[in-house]
Amino acid sequence: MKFQYSFQEPNFRVGNIDVQSVSRPKNYKHFFRNGREKHGFIYILSGKMLDTFQNHGKINLCADKGDLIFVPRGSIYTGVYMEDHTKIKIVQFDLVSGELPEYLSSPVKIDLPQAYDLINAFFDPTENHASYHPFYYLSCLYELLWRIDECCLKTPKKYKKLQPALFEIAECWNENKKVSYYAELCDMSEANFRRLFREYIGMSPIDYRNDIRLTHAKNKLQSGEYNVSEAAYESGFTNLSFFIRLYKEKYGHTPKKEYN
Repeated sequence: MKFQYSFQEPNFRVGNIDVQSVSRPKNYKHFFRNGREKHGFIYILSGKMLDTFQNHGKINLCADKGDLIFVPRGSIYTGVYMEDHTKIKIVQFDLVSGELPEYLSSPVKIDLPQAYDLINAFFDPTENHASYHPFYYLSCLYELLWRIDECCLKTPKKYKKLQPALFEIAECWNENKKVSYYAELCDMSEANFRRLFREYIGMSPIDYRNDIRLTHAKNKLQSGEYNVSEAAYESGFTNLSFFIRLYKEKYGHTPKKEYN
């Protein structure tokens, strides 16, 4: 069985975009004690910043000139400007529907060669683009997300044959497919598929799928619209005890704590 790619529409929509430029002195601090209100891309024009997150496993992100970081909505953290005249550009947005890709589910530094040009487009439109047009900032943001997606989904040559399975798991993470199904998509024996998958991802295909499901479950719980049983079921878990155990292993606390 060969896997065939077909056109896929984005499974999320963005809106309510705003941009801002900020310059601060050394040791200036800002706080998001109640969680960031929007998703945000932050580009460091000059200087250095250190962000310390409390609700993403105590992640510390240090960003220097030329770095691009992403901070999800709801992130609780403290930011410190580490050098004088640190300048940053911020692009913020809301998620109107759907969910962002898995690699944007937590604070992360993004290795994007064309980051400056993509971010600067929000602030300095070319003569051929009208920044007042309602589609202008949407087009900038979708292009930024597209370029990031291209970088994040690049697979080393040795592991290219895993792409059909990685794509299938990323798109259909709530389906209970067997490992043999993923191996067949890649035209590999199950044993070789398991070995190569663990070598590349660092965990088994099922553990990887469960890890994605846990991220979706956490987002549902934090939305306040789902209880533990509902979040587990909607994220593909049929065994509640198993879900709670995995959740505690990943996040260090039970799922019930997310809305207490």
